[in-house]
Amino acid sequence: MKQIVCEVCGSNDLVKEDGCFICQYCGAKYSHEEAKRLIVEVNGKVDVSGSKVTVDNTSFVERSLENARRAKAKEDWEECEKYYNMVEQYEPTNIEAIFYSSYGKARMALVDSDRFKREQKIKVLKNSISVIDDNYDNSPDKYEENKVLIQNINADLLSMMNSSFVMNTVNNGNYTSNDSSYTFDMFIELSLGMIESIEHIIGIITDKKKTIYLWQILRQQYSYIYSIYRRASYKYRQRSRWLDAIANIDNQLYRLDPYYHAPALKSNTNSAKTTILSIAFIIAFTIVVVLYFYLTNL
Repeated sequence: MKQIVCEVCGSNDLVKEDGCFICQYCGAKYSHEEAKRLIVEVNGKVDVSGSKVTVDNTSFVERSLENARRAKAKEDWEECEKYYNMVEQYEPTNIEAIFYSSYGKARMALVDSDRFKREQKIKVLKNSISVIDDNYDNSPDKYEENKVLIQNINADLLSMMNSSFVMNTVNNGNYTSNDSSYTFDMFIELSLGMIESIEHIIGIITDKKKTIYLWQILRQQYSYIYSIYRRASYKYRQRSRWLDAIANIDNQLYRLDPYYHAPALKSNTNSAKTTILSIAFIIAFTIVVVLYFYLTNL
């Protein structure tokens, strides 16, 4: 059977009363003939013989998932959010819908100069990440499906956190800076949320060999934090903490896979280059000043 919805509000909660079908959400009333018309419009098959309208939402959810994935592939974040919200409405434990409905909002917030709006949207995304493990289906037949989904979620999260975003310039009198550290703080919070959720999933999987990909995700997230921690606020400038976490994960991966090879950590290239250029400039400036005074005193 397929979806039938109230043409006023989109709800599918219709109850038959005194020969009419009444939407329990907005109160719209439909005669028996009107209800049939609505059913025909969506090519649905609905049981209207009793006092309760029963609907199978499977086709609607599948169609919404197709639209949502298509929108995500096109990076149409507004449509992505809309269609994943539709899926989540009917499947509130669907991990894909839980994550990507919030992910679309967070993506749009990156191009909004209002830092507080961005913080609110990213907080929603972090909360969505925190319930992934609550809805994780540990059935053996779901393992491969979950593996692909979680790997995709991780990749998309890292993609977002490595993307450009709008930042505001701050004039501090003698020099100009920006407020990018606030957004990098938000990104680190997202990473820590993902790490916590993945750790919980690792804890419920009995076959530890099947957790290798999850440990690899943990390493990717900690490596990301390490790569940007200098650009965040002082709260996250804990170099030893991030390095220790990465080392512990590498040890765990070595135990699970003797052939594991730890990838090299990305250094903060931009910061290193900036430091080198700054030092070079200071040295050059000093030499010029010294030569100037030397020559003028000859």
